[in-house]
Amino acid sequence: MKLNPVLEAARDYPFAKLMEIKRQREAAGRRVLDFSMGDPREPTPAFLRDAMKAAVPEISSYPSVKGGAKLRGAIAGYVQRRFGVPLDPETHVLPLNGTKEGIFTTHLALIDPASSKKTVVCFEPAYPVYAQGAAYAGATHHAIRLTREQRFRPDPAALDPALLDRTALMWINYPHNPTGAEADAALFAQLRALARKHDFVLASDECYADLCFGTPSPSVLVPADAPRFENVLAFHSCSKRSSMTGYRSGFVAGDPRLIAALTRFRPAVGVATPDFVQAAAAAAWSDDAHVTGVVATYRRRRELLLDLFRRKGWQHDGGAATFYIWWRVPPGFRDSVELAEKLLELDLLLTPGSWLGSGGEQHVRFALVATEADTRLAIERLEKFPS
Repeated sequence: MKLNPVLEAARDYPFAKLMEIKRQREAAGRRVLDFSMGDPREPTPAFLRDAMKAAVPEISSYPSVKGGAKLRGAIAGYVQRRFGVPLDPETHVLPLNGTKEGIFTTHLALIDPASSKKTVVCFEPAYPVYAQGAAYAGATHHAIRLTREQRFRPDPAALDPALLDRTALMWINYPHNPTGAEADAALFAQLRALARKHDFVLASDECYADLCFGTPSPSVLVPADAPRFENVLAFHSCSKRSSMTGYRSGFVAGDPRLIAALTRFRPAVGVATPDFVQAAAAAAWSDDAHVTGVVATYRRRRELLLDLFRRKGWQHDGGAATFYIWWRVPPGFRDSVELAEKLLELDLLLTPGSWLGSGGEQHVRFALVATEADTRLAIERLEKFPS
């Protein structure tokens, strides 16, 4: 039987490859310190676990795709507190089973593969799911390379108007995975204007918005656009903010026409968030105090690693956000793959930047998700690494 040609042509998901490398080394008796995936190892705050446990029902029923009013209200409250943006919980907000699921399925809902306007633009290096979602939706994926010289931010004025006329969906991601680069309100305003001029959806993946060590990150959504938020969507997640990756909970907010379209689409793929997960998510979005502790934890690890970088003369080329260090390949190494392979000899697992798309060939991504003890152990190993 012939499979979907997109599946047959697809390369292995990069992080599945990393997990296999880790498994093989550990099977040989090695202790691998894993800094490859953005999967926090911190305990989920107890009050969130308790909220989920208390909501597990004796009789289980199918949840609503729209989510409960309590969750949507909590999301609207978070966006108002954090960004000053007023949202109507009924028309502007839709819960997701994590941003990865929401990003992938958004392509299926919003793109007409028979149209000439079916291009998906993303900026690389990037989270691989933007390209994967485009491929499975029958869209044309168009990657634009980000550079260190431009601080890993796109130049809206340099975007080809003919390309934008063919664009159905454009993905932006700030704070940026994998570089940690940041965007400002001016960049978002320029991109919103292009989305409306050329009639494409500007989709902003903001799942690292609360992991900032300097100026808080803005959102692509702004109060002046309420209540229409024309052609704009913002995606957020509990995963990084609240150490809830296994809960698979996030949301999308913005243009009510697009939210309505996604709401109509989602019952077909059965992705309604379970009520007990909704209870934990509602508690997470209603509380900001625990996020302060999460950010402080990553700040300590970041400072430990950047202190090592200063002593060794290594370069972090990203910004002051996310829990990633974007390590420029030092002299003496050909590229990110060679550096990552050399680090494996120290049983340190990092992600080659080239696995995250064009523009990543001369960097590796160091995810500060291991415990502080393991971070210190990794630093001890790296002290012996050639400068």
